[in-house]
Amino acid sequence: MLQDGREAPLITEMGEAVTVRFRAGTFSRPFRAFVAEQEAGGRRVTVDHLLILHWLLRHPELPIDEAARLTQRPESVAREVLTEMETGWGVLERGGVGRGTYWVLVPAVHRRLAAPGIPERDRRIEWEATKTRILSVLRQRARRGEPGLTNAEARAITHLDRRQVKCLLDELRREVGVDVSGTRRYARWSVPPLVTDDS
Repeated sequence: MLQDGREAPLITEMGEAVTVRFRAGTFSRPFRAFVAEQEAGGRRVTVDHLLILHWLLRHPELPIDEAARLTQRPESVAREVLTEMETGWGVLERGGVGRGTYWVLVPAVHRRLAAPGIPERDRRIEWEATKTRILSVLRQRARRGEPGLTNAEARAITHLDRRQVKCLLDELRREVGVDVSGTRRYARWSVPPLVTDDS
């Protein structure tokens, strides 16, 4: 089911019995073709890989603790799988640092595997997910007492261009009070103490 682009069945343990519920879903030709290409290239596609791909098609990012829960593996093993998909397969990108590390699908892979939708809606969803990612990094830095992000650092995280990052950070300043200090290439964006909570 996972190889065909469908969601995994829901398995529930009830005493000595087990129930399995198969979720409605349609066959995804792009997803199946992607799996076949990986296997043809000598990569063994496991259930862990498939679970991660499916998660990232429905969520903007996958933190290491969620990856461990999703695959039911220790964090060290989950990190190895994610790193393999990042450096060996080239389908994931890494963001954040330390406990705040997360992985996202490479945009071209996401576009290829995601179900077709409404372009404007999909672009807005992607934009909002990127804003959430940047705000999360800013909050993490504030909690650790580290400086905020420069435009160049934000570009490295988001893969947007300079103008797009400026627009994104301006929206965060209006919406949640993100601060900016300095000017031009020396400008640095950060969150004030009252904005570091996720609430």
